[in-house]
Amino acid sequence: MADVDPRVFSEIFPLRSEALGALTAYRLLLEETSPGGSASLERRLGGKLAYRLNGLLDGSWVWAGGRILTNKPANPFKLAAALDDARTANPLFAPIHALEEDFAWAPSAEVLADYAVRGPINALENTIMEALHAAGVAIPNAHIVREFRARGWVVDNQPAVSLSVTSRLIDDRDLAEYAASLDRVTDLVGYGVIDITSSMQGEILKVIGQVSEHRDRLLALTQRDEMAQLIVDAPDDTWVFRVLSGSNEYDYVASALCLIIRLDDAHRFGVDPALAERALHVKLSQRAQMVKLVSDILKSHQLIGDAFSSSNAPHLFGSAVPYDRLRFGSKSRDGALDKLTTQFADAGMYAWPEAAGDGERELRVSLINALPEDVDDFIEAMRRMMDKQFDTTLEIVRERRLRVASQANLESAVRLLSRESSDLMLVFLPDGAGAGGEEAVSDVFTKAQTIGRGQACCIVHASQMHHPELMTDIVMGLFARAGAVPYVLESPVSYADRIVGLSVVRNQRKDSTEISAIARIYEADGRLMGLKMHTVSLKPDDALPDSLFDAALPAEWLEGKEIVLHHEGRIPRDLLRALGSWEAACDATLHIVEVSTMDVPRMYALGSRTIEQPIWGTRFRMNEEQALLVTGTAYAETGPMPLLVVSEPGFSIEDAVHSVMSFMYFHYTTLNRPRLPVTLHHAEIISASVLRGVLPALEDVSTPFWL
Repeated sequence: MADVDPRVFSEIFPLRSEALGALTAYRLLLEETSPGGSASLERRLGGKLAYRLNGLLDGSWVWAGGRILTNKPANPFKLAAALDDARTANPLFAPIHALEEDFAWAPSAEVLADYAVRGPINALENTIMEALHAAGVAIPNAHIVREFRARGWVVDNQPAVSLSVTSRLIDDRDLAEYAASLDRVTDLVGYGVIDITSSMQGEILKVIGQVSEHRDRLLALTQRDEMAQLIVDAPDDTWVFRVLSGSNEYDYVASALCLIIRLDDAHRFGVDPALAERALHVKLSQRAQMVKLVSDILKSHQLIGDAFSSSNAPHLFGSAVPYDRLRFGSKSRDGALDKLTTQFADAGMYAWPEAAGDGERELRVSLINALPEDVDDFIEAMRRMMDKQFDTTLEIVRERRLRVASQANLESAVRLLSRESSDLMLVFLPDGAGAGGEEAVSDVFTKAQTIGRGQACCIVHASQMHHPELMTDIVMGLFARAGAVPYVLESPVSYADRIVGLSVVRNQRKDSTEISAIARIYEADGRLMGLKMHTVSLKPDDALPDSLFDAALPAEWLEGKEIVLHHEGRIPRDLLRALGSWEAACDATLHIVEVSTMDVPRMYALGSRTIEQPIWGTRFRMNEEQALLVTGTAYAETGPMPLLVVSEPGFSIEDAVHSVMSFMYFHYTTLNRPRLPVTLHHAEIISASVLRGVLPALEDVSTPFWL
């Protein structure tokens, strides 16, 4: 791999472990009558008890690595008294018989990082939030607040923490005020909320009553004076809500919460969505300054060192651009992403769809025009190029002109044209349709309507019609969506026979759960074999059946093969067990690669005068199983959010990263660079369509409609 720009730095900082002091670990001893004394029960109780002990004892008390850890161990009698107090205040702790010091315990780098985040760094939350307050922005009826997030990592076998800054759009009223304006308070279920006394945020699960019924219980639970005062001051008719934050549930008085406003809902709160969106998009240089502000506070407490960078840790940074050679129709070329269209025009199509035959080919297109202008000249120019360079006839099967470009009209047009026998839909949108809004006909909405129905779609924006140099790129995208193969890897990847993208969607019904497995299966050279989808219905106590993966991962394609399996985010344990059973039955070898897009630390490049976004393919190898990877593009001022690539033990992180980067080529476009590899591209649209019930049962899909 080539060297990366030497000025790259990250939001991840080495932890100064000596600042934590010597840690003592305690095991939870559960009553024998507890459900098995199970690890799952320990996890549920450990974090809550540690939080409780923080208010009763000196020092930091944290649940990490299956133990309660502290930097100030308590006298055994005082610790037993604190446990008694916790059990008296909350029956939840009744199964805990005692806390026993674990003298053989030794901290790992991961546990030290987690302790630092939940203990000393969390203790500085108010100081940090006050410092970030100046970076907030006020807009009519709402305000933007800046929040920090710390997360533990292991970098180069040492503990580390990431410090990221996020932005939230918050209603100016507290939840009690807003609830009073509603006809039904239950309409708030599902809304996002934030604790006004901390950075805790979550989603309202249900309304559990009024504070007159719950005041004493809430006061017994809270350990913070500020929250206790809010509970005391709340009028008797103040509503109490149950809030889900992560995997935990908490009860709050409404006056302690504010509503988080989503951009799609901004109009309901009297907030201008365009104004809010501009305020939420933080410039890269501004974000770096806010992270520095947070890191300076932690450095002043001797908790962290300087951020990892290509200057102080050059062995961890590099370029993940694969430099694979690509095979086109008549020639092979180096895989330079910015030259793909030129190479395609010069060397021709690698493979046409089998149905096209050897004679003159035909591309049948349904057209939606959401522009105020005609597109006839552009279509004619495209028709001539296809005929002259690719011996293909372009036929417009049916055209739908939107007199008013609204979401309802676009959805109606897609429904109508989906009945036509065409290879794909070609949709013309205004240039300002990228972001969206209440009624915007955006790229995202258009793809939700087309891809979400299993319909291939190519979007062309108004300005692109006036750049003839883009025509080849658009034509290549059209052909690829219709099942042609513009190019493949000249040398298939060496570590796998198949690359598979797996998505599993759980749809909760009244008395059952429908589970759909969707697999996009590619050969090792990047050629699509097909998409397989299978759905099963399970009763509450049913385990995942083997048939779920027998159908989605067919033996005729995968038996005896070495497979790299891409999955977006962490794979749940039940899926891992079912995949293990399938792997053994199919005599296959699975290498699981988890690709995460949420809450990933950023990377930056230091330009001559300002902070810039790092170049495409920049890689930060944190350890043998994790790496950060810059794949997508973003507004130049905001910078791209990297991917977190995680390989399973035994499969090298280098091969995992290569599998992701190599399959970035097969979007068959240079107009933009999607963030995810083609194996997972638009998985969120497909999953949402399964949940909405609009995606048809897909069988024997051989064209990549998700491009």
